[in-house]
Amino acid sequence: MPAPLLIAYDPDCSLCFRMALWLARRDRRGLLLVAPLRDPEVLALAPELAGRDLLREIHGVDLGTRRVWVGPALLGPIARRLPAWAWAAPLLRIPGMTRLVHRAYLAWTAWRYRRTGRPPFRDA
Repeated sequence: MPAPLLIAYDPDCSLCFRMALWLARRDRRGLLLVAPLRDPEVLALAPELAGRDLLREIHGVDLGTRRVWVGPALLGPIARRLPAWAWAAPLLRIPGMTRLVHRAYLAWTAWRYRRTGRPPFRDA
């Protein structure tokens, strides 16, 4: 069984907040520690995140290996910890897939900005 994965998300981003709730509800084995990035426990559990631009993209830390994942690269580690989504992990290892997912995310943020006026990324 893999070690827990700490996922630090921006609670002010509605997409991030909804995704965090979605993940927490599906984590039946307690392998995802989903926490708002401003929670003091985040840096206590994962000092590797200190100094990183946590507002730009979601970050995750494998609490066993201490490896850090950012943005769409985090999807594989998440899928490996959710039994119902384990089938997606090999798909995410296809060359170029992470880049494609990242482009889709950036396109979504640009669409959100055009629609709502909210900038895709905030400065810390």
